[in-house]
Amino acid sequence: MKKTEAELLSQQWDVDNMTVDPALLEKYVRYEVDAERSVATITFDRPETLNAIPVAAFERVGDLVREAETDDRVKVIVFKGEGPHFGTGADAAELGHYIGYRNGTDKASRRRPAQRQRILPDRNVLTTGFTRPIVESLKATICQVQGYCYGGHFQIALSCDIVIATPDARFTHPAFRYLGPAPQDMYHWIEKLGLTKMKDLMLTMRPLGAEEGERAGLVTKVVPHDELEKWVDDYAEAIAVTPLDSLMMGKAMMQVVMEARGKGLGAMTGWVGHGWATNVSFEDGDWNFLKQRREKGIAQALADRDNMVAPYFRLSERRSRDGEKG
Repeated sequence: MKKTEAELLSQQWDVDNMTVDPALLEKYVRYEVDAERSVATITFDRPETLNAIPVAAFERVGDLVREAETDDRVKVIVFKGEGPHFGTGADAAELGHYIGYRNGTDKASRRRPAQRQRILPDRNVLTTGFTRPIVESLKATICQVQGYCYGGHFQIALSCDIVIATPDARFTHPAFRYLGPAPQDMYHWIEKLGLTKMKDLMLTMRPLGAEEGERAGLVTKVVPHDELEKWVDDYAEAIAVTPLDSLMMGKAMMQVVMEARGKGLGAMTGWVGHGWATNVSFEDGDWNFLKQRREKGIAQALADRDNMVAPYFRLSERRSRDGEKG
């Protein structure tokens, strides 16, 4: 039987501080097919953590996309999140552990993981392992976003064909707070947002509002909360009218053009460059996420980091320059 990435990497990452139980991963990332509507839905169901999911669960996301792609009942794949937020990426409690950092103060626990320990989980799980199946899916993909859309969930939004969002939706990657303007899939950042907007977000580490995202080209349409589900259903219905052959050939042609525009090389920056980002040398006075998490706990460490900047740049709920909620 084929082994999962969690099984293959169990000797490299700190599995004792990670969730790898298949039953839990299946609970947190649900899958269902509505054959009558030609829609497969991938639902993130961990609202108590703002839908942050275990690192290993991202492999399940990629596997489910591939499953939907080979299912002739499906023309559209919808991503959604339970509760007030779409999702906040990988569980921050597992960050560092997935590349081999361990708890404890002894020499073995504090040893920096080798580059090979960083490369494989970054490539096989947290970047191309789940975003590539979405980007290259020959079925249409729709991202249904409310509230926070951070980290790995933001990577899903960047990878989808269509993004329908509520006015309170906010997009960014918290890794910029942990590691600085760290490497991501530069192709999709630039393609979806443009170079100027991408630099704005990466360098200041601020979130992007829904309406700003619509103007930039990331968000397809901003709709009221009580109309979100209906708009997603209507988009899926409009797409599902298309013959399956035509849909898949059309998506394949889009892939040809995307490759010509640099998609393949751009995607590699996500996992090749991440080894640099997770090997940062901190100077005296620099804010160090792993150190702060160890000393203060996750919630306090992230709150402290958020409060180091003006409200406009904070990842938690903020006020815009004119006093409205951002």
